[in-house]
Amino acid sequence: MKYALLVLFALVCFVVEGLAQVNLVAPEGAPAFPSSAAGISAYVKVDRPIRIDEALAAVFHRIVDVGDNYIIGTVEVKNFVSTVYPHVYVDTEGWIVAFLLASEPAALIMHWSGDCNNPTPTIKTTLEVALETVAAVARVPVSKPSFFDFSNPTANTMLILLRVLPTPDTKVMYVKLPTTYTVYTFSYFHYGCNYYVWPDRDEWFGTVLKLNGAVINRLEGTDTLSKKYENLPSRDLKVNILHEFELSYGHSGAENGSAGVAIVIIYRAQ
Repeated sequence: MKYALLVLFALVCFVVEGLAQVNLVAPEGAPAFPSSAAGISAYVKVDRPIRIDEALAAVFHRIVDVGDNYIIGTVEVKNFVSTVYPHVYVDTEGWIVAFLLASEPAALIMHWSGDCNNPTPTIKTTLEVALETVAAVARVPVSKPSFFDFSNPTANTMLILLRVLPTPDTKVMYVKLPTTYTVYTFSYFHYGCNYYVWPDRDEWFGTVLKLNGAVINRLEGTDTLSKKYENLPSRDLKVNILHEFELSYGHSGAENGSAGVAIVIIYRAQ
């Protein structure tokens, strides 16, 4: 069994494989942006006007709303685990905002890298991919985006924890948040996959995610890919307590496959 320790203090963060800590900062502008419907968001303001035309409209999987100076739609973002459809707002003033709906778990922000047999512990978000996709069609350069959670406007930090198991294994990591922190949302995205699972040979794969020894999700069977993402009660991640996350993966097939989990915590650090 392999262990990892992550303890967050007010000013110091000890980091292990697959972690991103992002400041959440509210944007100034984008008046037509539907902030009441948005959750975690990534945004940029480019230094030139953006033309709302048919070429830009074509980048959207589905157009939700169009105004005199803006367009809102969903953009298809694919990775080996799932296909996600972040919403993207674009206006003529140069704002591009990619966002998940407030009703969607923030863990959908995880863009899985690599493939089923070779996952990589690289953190990039589906929102960044959606921004880059739209900006390329709009022919505008984009810098590193800022992030904000419109459904929790007093939150000032987002933490993404990532674990991947490219072979059968168990890994444990620990998280402790200081007493002065306030947790707003806490969600996970858990997957397991194996390209070669033959039910007629009694082959299977399974992966289990535990929090403090209790199973919070189990994926098993003969499907080639299983996944689940959901919000967990923020009370389950109490401050000033050492919490243990355990991810395990096993199989009886001919291929390694893999399993992974992304945990997203949105909180206020004080």
